[in-house]
Amino acid sequence: MRWQTCESAIVVLENVQGARKLIKIYVARHGETTWNAEMRIQGRSDPGLTPKGEAQSLALLEQLMDQPISAIYTSTLQRSIRTAEPIAYHLGLAIQKRPELDEINFGVLEGKTLPDMDETARQEWEKFRTNRLRYYIPGAENYLDVANRLKPFVASILRDHQGQEILIVGHRAVNRMLLGLILNHPLEEAARIEQGNDCVYIIRRNEEWSVTRRTGGEVKDGLVFDGQNVVSSPGKKRR
Repeated sequence: MRWQTCESAIVVLENVQGARKLIKIYVARHGETTWNAEMRIQGRSDPGLTPKGEAQSLALLEQLMDQPISAIYTSTLQRSIRTAEPIAYHLGLAIQKRPELDEINFGVLEGKTLPDMDETARQEWEKFRTNRLRYYIPGAENYLDVANRLKPFVASILRDHQGQEILIVGHRAVNRMLLGLILNHPLEEAARIEQGNDCVYIIRRNEEWSVTRRTGGEVKDGLVFDGQNVVSSPGKKRR
């Protein structure tokens, strides 16, 4: 099995002397978990990987084993860490666990499936789905909270890893906001980015930027928004 990737980020920055440094960031999502398989809302809950998820972590190793990756970042949740462990071991790199990369907190809805929900819970879920950036499920975060805690992390990796390649293994909601921030993409749109458990995005950014993904052994252009490619060719960096 090969890792199906939505390739991550290549970011070109200018240092203080004006020379451009190339940063390549692979943004992966953790492998399939038992709750993914059961279609349960996970959030900060921490179920383990399924055998399929373990195979996906090995496939990520196969895909990236020859890349000169110099740093690996994950959340503090085991599904993210376990996905990164094979490639980290192969490269001899420590996994840098960052709470900023933890998945969004879904509050009272964690552990539920849609069939489990009573009418009150179902209404909370629908209100959140229609206003992910600002609506609060009881005891939860919204997407703006996630973006705000990610902003210092994004600034630090772009500053500290000029001229390097890095891997970030995160989660569905967190990666949406992470990609939006890296690309200066409107967060309202970034909240609709799709990324499967077997997907890695690669973003190239300078004065112009482009996005590619690799899925099922195929490399294609564009972020996927609700099943459709919206970004398919280089464009001016949004400000």
